[in-house]
Amino acid sequence: MRIVIVGAGKVGEALCRDLSDEGNDIVLIEEDQFRLEHVMDVSDITGIVGNGASYDVQMEASVDKADIFLAVTEADELNIIACIVAKKIGAVNTIARVRNPDYSRNMTFLKDNLGVSFMINPEEESAVDIMNSLKYPSAYSVDNFMNNKVNMVQFDVEKNSPLDNLRLRDFHMTTEKVLICAVLRDDEITIPDGNFILKAGDKIHVTGTQRGLKEFIIKCNYENGIVKSVMIIGGSRIAFYLVERLLEKRIRVKLIEQSEERAAIFAERFPSLEVILGDGTDQELLLEEGIDRFDAVVSLTGIDEENIIISMFAITEGVPKNITKINRNFVKPIVDKLELDTIITPKKIIADKIIRFVRSRINSKGSSLENFRRIIGGKVEAIHFTLKKDSKALNIPLKDLKTVPNLLIACIKRGSEIIYPGGNDVMKKGDEVLVVTKTKYIDEFDDILVRHE
Repeated sequence: MRIVIVGAGKVGEALCRDLSDEGNDIVLIEEDQFRLEHVMDVSDITGIVGNGASYDVQMEASVDKADIFLAVTEADELNIIACIVAKKIGAVNTIARVRNPDYSRNMTFLKDNLGVSFMINPEEESAVDIMNSLKYPSAYSVDNFMNNKVNMVQFDVEKNSPLDNLRLRDFHMTTEKVLICAVLRDDEITIPDGNFILKAGDKIHVTGTQRGLKEFIIKCNYENGIVKSVMIIGGSRIAFYLVERLLEKRIRVKLIEQSEERAAIFAERFPSLEVILGDGTDQELLLEEGIDRFDAVVSLTGIDEENIIISMFAITEGVPKNITKINRNFVKPIVDKLELDTIITPKKIIADKIIRFVRSRINSKGSSLENFRRIIGGKVEAIHFTLKKDSKALNIPLKDLKTVPNLLIACIKRGSEIIYPGGNDVMKKGDEVLVVTKTKYIDEFDDILVRHE
């Protein structure tokens, strides 16, 4: 597909890399020549220096021939205007990165009247991910599929737990079926079968309904507490969306923010929120404010290193759940070695959303792509499809279905029924199917089938 991207910031750079790796033809528009050249050096793209909202610049970039136009600069207004111009020029689909809540709440108007196909808000999406993580305090990550009917949750296998040295075919701990669909062991990723034996130290991704996963957590001796109180460090945009959702759930929230102006905004907007003016990296302040008495601490300052230090301190104080926001790629390997609880990376969340949008627009006769998440450092993909009548996989028992290696059909949703399939199960027209695979760039369901020449 031909894709034009405006903005070479963190999100733009991630999109250029990911979308070009998937074989798309990418043109990047950026006013800062240095930033543009940097992204061109690390991605297989072409670039144009200029204002992405300019008609002349867009014509130079051949936006009139673009399948998808993405505006992901730091300025909401520029992104919206750029999308309006692109749509008028002839871009088929337009996507705007919009961070201001006032604009996000007017999506229907912008789509119906101004031609913005899709609006995406990194901070709001990050807040949603944080809320999902808080459902399972003992989990490292949580991904939702099929309108939240199916969750995929990451746990560590702990020494002497019921999972240690367990052969998967002997796993019968829960009344509702759950499925271990991916395992990371010593940097090696496995899509396991029934003969696979779990070991202490494995990082496992487990899928199941909320009820099934809750039972799994209890039976496997994971922490099963309910989060009733949250301390947030940093009055960022993510914090705004997060506080809103936490208070709606009647969860007690304390926010620590060192900017008097930002603290005042939060105090005025959320009367029931406890706002503390101070430096969230000050350990004495954190102790005074009772960090050890909170069920969760979320570190959302604008500096990765501060967030890491705050989370490490919270862990030493016995906080059950810690969530850390990071933005920069080179910090991630360091964070992984520190074994912090849950890491939130806004640009990755947005890149996954946009890749899902791009793949869903690729012509697919046999299926439509509904959701897409990358797990285990982006090395495994979890993809949610809806099957159409032309799929070659329909009505064939799964045991007879010839699929590419390292792939698992993890779940089937048929109407309101959730099926964790066995070898005799079949897929039917209209089924929603969750696929977990190490194979990259699957755009439609039938791509999982072995093709016979």
